[in-house]
Amino acid sequence: MADPVRVHLRVPGTAPMPELMRLLRSIEAAGFDGAGILDSQLLSRDTFVVLGQAATNTSRITLFPAVTNPFTRHASVLASAIATVEELAPGRVKFVMGTGYTSASTIGRKPATLAEMRACIGAVRALLAGESVAFDGTPGRLGYAAKRRIPIVMAASGPKAIELAGEIADGALLLVGFNRGIIERALEHLDRGAKRAGRRVEDLEIVWAVRVGIAATAAEARRLARPTAVHWGVLRWGGHWVEPAGLRLPKLEIPEAVWKIYPDLSHAHDWEAAIAATSFVADDVVAQLCDAIGLVGTPDDCAARIVEMTKLGVRNLYLMPLLTFGLPEPELAAFRDVVFPKLTAAGLRPAR
Repeated sequence: MADPVRVHLRVPGTAPMPELMRLLRSIEAAGFDGAGILDSQLLSRDTFVVLGQAATNTSRITLFPAVTNPFTRHASVLASAIATVEELAPGRVKFVMGTGYTSASTIGRKPATLAEMRACIGAVRALLAGESVAFDGTPGRLGYAAKRRIPIVMAASGPKAIELAGEIADGALLLVGFNRGIIERALEHLDRGAKRAGRRVEDLEIVWAVRVGIAATAAEARRLARPTAVHWGVLRWGGHWVEPAGLRLPKLEIPEAVWKIYPDLSHAHDWEAAIAATSFVADDVVAQLCDAIGLVGTPDDCAARIVEMTKLGVRNLYLMPLLTFGLPEPELAAFRDVVFPKLTAAGLRPAR
């Protein structure tokens, strides 16, 4: 078998802890390789508390915050937190950090700058290695650093952030989209950053964050994915990735209803209201956006798309189901019952 496809699933801490632990046990039993725990302090339960509980409720899957940031916790607190979780699950913990999106927007803050990302990742790495770090002139050291390697992965969605990840992190979680043009362009940026540090892309862990919307028909999956597709392509990341994706979008007027969705279009608490707010975008445009952002369609469609992307070297996926305020039960079942068996039959997953 070639390098197997590894698949991790996002878990939003928006349900009570007993439900989250039941879900995590089901994720492990279904054959997933890992779980990322959403970190957004006003939307979900504390990521490190959930990770600690997850560590004691699972025995095999990789666990990581998805994703933490440099401003809701000090670098010393982040290092302490991830080191503590790693004690409970040695060898199966990663530290994933980004600039913070809903963590910032829900408290009136802007996301972290790339300079803040660089400084925080450097401090966390040094503390985990048992080294002393100067904080405003005061040296500090993590008193119980195990010095075991905890991979530091930087989440990135823009070209400059991707280059920084290639330069300073052990890996990159790329939230950019999921088609040939996007993947090729993102890898160019990652390579540029890696070369700045005298490194090779091949030495980095590359995880592709893909938005997932699964339904019995492709049409229903696209309807459900409307808020995420419009958020990605029209409101936020599309400025970087629509062109390499091969899309040409019409000029669109954003209605006021879009800005009234809490906390934003792709994290909406009321998903049907978010779908209604995107009615200004035609179905054919939404279909194009869905094809670019990830895995939107039937379970069979999703399996076929993953097989297609492996021809570009994609081997590591982080699934981000559409709903923030709903557990990913449909996605779990679809991958367990349809997608994983098809990937196994294609020689891309080990038989379990």
